[in-house]
Amino acid sequence: MDETDLAGARDGFRAGAAGVAIGTGIALAAWALSALIGDGAFPGYLLGPLLMPASSFVAPLWRERRGHRRPATLVALALCLPVMVAALAVGDLLAEDPDHGPTGWSGVLYLVMLLLSTTVFGALAGPPGAEPGRSWLRFTGRGRRYHLAVYGSLAAAFALALGLAAAAG
Repeated sequence: MDETDLAGARDGFRAGAAGVAIGTGIALAAWALSALIGDGAFPGYLLGPLLMPASSFVAPLWRERRGHRRPATLVALALCLPVMVAALAVGDLLAEDPDHGPTGWSGVLYLVMLLLSTTVFGALAGPPGAEPGRSWLRFTGRGRRYHLAVYGSLAAAFALALGLAAAAG
């Protein structure tokens, strides 16, 4: 990774961390309110709004880093799938509560995936102000080794998650 990739990863992590902090604050406040007023269970309807604050912090990163944002977005979103498979394999993190709603672990998993995705997006999206890429899969101006490393890492994450699922199941 060169310096611009590391700076991008830091920018992506900061954007994701700000969104995760606000989402966590919303979740904890609603959970506390549920404990005071209701039954104390995690309010499952919060899973969507947990992710909404992050979009306000990721949007400037999206606008600044035009260089490789399409393949970077594809890789960042595809990385969520092996994380979900691994979470399902590890245990009942995504199990439903008795009322058939999501548990608090689902919210934590979504926030972790958001942080991971924004960090990967920031690292792969290229420097600010770069010319937009022309392909959904190719990082324009990058060599074959870079593509092999990015897509090979994604394939390894899929294989590791499926291996974990097979071993746990």
